[in-house]
Amino acid sequence: MADSTLLGDEFLQQLIAVGQVDILVGVPTLDNAATAGRVAGVIHKSFATDFARERTVLLNCDAGSQDGTPEIVRDASLKDDETLVAHQALRTIHRISAPYHGLPGKSGALKALFAAAELLQARAIAVFDPDVTGIDTSWVERMVRPVYEGRADYVAPVFARHPLDGLLVTQLVRPVVRAAYSHRVHEPLAAEFACSGAFATHCLERDVWEGPLARYGLDLWLTGTALSGGFRCVETPLGQRTVAPAAQRPALAEVFRQVVGSLFGCLELHAHYWLGRSGAEALPVFGATPGVVPEHSPVDPRHLLETFRSGARDLAPILTPILEPETLTALRALASETRSDIHFPDALWRRTVYEAIAAYHRGAMHREHLVQALVPLYEGRAASFLIENQGRPATEVEESLETLAVEFEEAKPDLVERWAPKA
Repeated sequence: MADSTLLGDEFLQQLIAVGQVDILVGVPTLDNAATAGRVAGVIHKSFATDFARERTVLLNCDAGSQDGTPEIVRDASLKDDETLVAHQALRTIHRISAPYHGLPGKSGALKALFAAAELLQARAIAVFDPDVTGIDTSWVERMVRPVYEGRADYVAPVFARHPLDGLLVTQLVRPVVRAAYSHRVHEPLAAEFACSGAFATHCLERDVWEGPLARYGLDLWLTGTALSGGFRCVETPLGQRTVAPAAQRPALAEVFRQVVGSLFGCLELHAHYWLGRSGAEALPVFGATPGVVPEHSPVDPRHLLETFRSGARDLAPILTPILEPETLTALRALASETRSDIHFPDALWRRTVYEAIAAYHRGAMHREHLVQALVPLYEGRAASFLIENQGRPATEVEESLETLAVEFEEAKPDLVERWAPKA
């Protein structure tokens, strides 16, 4: 049963007034007044056009906005020039905007949203980032439909990206998730997803909501939980994802700490599932993939290269208990080169990552320090990939990404052996 203490009396009263629903779409917010109103309006339009006969509710879980976000979401509606045909009056479109109780941040909002979905007995649940500016009604329909029709328990998006963008995902997170969880997931860190009521209940029952995974790696944990929990997982293409510019973005070191620390934490949590698996299956895809590849703005890799060279030298004492002597020697040799380019081989990068995962598992040092020590090594790999692939056709860059992923996948036995070495 849902934990009513998460919701508060006012929130509960609003939910009880709504009654049972078919579809619940959540928008967790914190000071998103500039963008949340449009996101809410798009969701309402999809309710009225794509789910005109279903009982729907838009749920805004707000973490204490001071800029009027809840009021904007609550008042969001269709514009006069978007008048719909009469069948929209078949049922009432509900909207709830209320604060939630518990830890601030997305994890608290999502836990409250799942609790509300359980209380409302929602068949399909979807969550959208309030800062997404490129959302349209097709996003809602594509994410919700497979769950509502009983064809999936978890829907992950596929966004149209240039293969040189999102290097932390393409060079590290995606290959590790593919090798470990034996599924090819394009967006393992996506903030948008849809799920069944059964999956939401399963997540509510997990003992992670107060820990670091919930604070820093919730999106990755949801993906790993869906894959490892035996739920029917699918993907759906949504096109290009654009978000409003943030006033202040965290530095690479902080992003790396949160993402990679969460990735390694998920491997710990789901080891019972992935240690005995091999290969990697593609997830079923609902909908056609957009044919347009967004443009890539060239990135100067020189700073990344300089950080790698200095980091590999200065962090040698810290890296010694993490990496095998042969791997560390190869990295030092690579960092000592004075050329303007660099070639960081796929196999060396895979060995570096797998040895770091094993060291994390056995507690070779404080785990946060271990993850931070990998930052300059990742920067070296990112610099190498950019130098070798900028200017090449997107199809050829995709082939390079696939080659890297296969390297991780086929060498999984090495990770398994390092994880639990024979006595």
